[in-house]
Order: sequence, then C-alpha cells, then structure tokens
Amino acid sequence: MQTISLKDALDRLGLKQADLARLIDVSPRTVSQWATGDTALPGPVAAYLRVLMLLAAPLLAGELSRIEGRKKMFDEGLYSLSYGAHGVDDHDSALAVLRNGKILGSDRLGGVFSGSYEFDEKAEINRMHVRLQVPPCGTLVTGLAVGPQGAVIDIVGAFERAAPVARTTVDVMGAPVDVQLTYLGALPV
Repeated sequence: MQTISLKDALDRLGLKQADLARLIDVSPRTVSQWATGDTALPGPVAAYLRVLMLLAAPLLAGELSRIEGRKKMFDEGLYSLSYGAHGVDDHDSALAVLRNGKILGSDRLGGVFSGSYEFDEKAEINRMHVRLQVPPCGTLVTGLAVGPQGAVIDIVGAFERAAPVARTTVDVMGAPVDVQLTYLGALPV
C-alpha cells in the first residue's frame, strides 16, 4: 500500500485530529505534531490507520465507537483546582498534572497531593483517589487545623469529564468540600 498522509487518512476515515488522539490515547498536541511534520508519524500508528481504512463499514464503526467513550475521559494535561468548604464562597486553589492514570499536584500553601484516576466505562465517570499531605500546622478549607506533624488525608471522588470544567463534592474528614477541576492544556511531549 502506498504511503498516505495523516491528513488524507483522517479525511478518508472522517476523523478529526482530536478523534485520533482519543482513539489511540495520545495528546491532541502529539497528533498535531504528526500532522505538521514536526514529529514523524510512528510506524504502528501509520499501520493502524491503514488497517482502519481497509475495514468493512461495520467493523470500522465498531472500532470508531470507542471514541465516544473516550470523550468522557479526562484528557492528560495540566489542571487548575479550586476547592472550598461546601456552600462557602471562599475557595483555595492548586495545580495538578494528570498523566498515565497518575495525579500529582500542590496547592499554594504547601499541601502536596498524589494519586490516581481511572475512567469507569459503565458509570461513564472519572474516579479519583488522592492522598493529600498537609504541611505542619496547616489548616484545611473546612477549618480543621492539623498539628505540628501535619496530616495525610485520603480523598476519593468522581468527576464528569473536565471539558473545560468539572465539579463535584468530596468528603474530607467528615466535611463536604466542593471541588472544581479546570483543564488548562496539554503537557509537552
């Protein structure tokens, strides 16, 4: 089979660059770099596109249906977090990086968090588990003050996809906390 450009392959398949990114689980920026020629299209991706173009319509439709589920998944990238005690207008903020199912981040007062996220296909939500390390003598947004040893708090939550904003309420040591997650952009490759 002769070589076909990424643009031609996407046109023949009726896909956008963002669709391909979701289908093969790479960042939209990565696909854009392949399209502009800044980065060479990897052989396995070119082979996958050739296979897609050869599939019978029902098989192609089945393969491309995976894009819909992926549209509800978190994009990998940089996120802004805003959080505060439930029903209170005073909020604090943090930055987080989501990549390969892992979360890393920090707030402006020295709290550090890490954890994981996964997409629950059945419920069509993104589940997160985060361990927050509160610095010594820190105070949580709920008003709880921690001692000189600091504290480690496990937080579990579920979000709809942040496109660009997702909101939820989580339990932090028995107190509800409103969380807003805002997608800022893709990470560099």
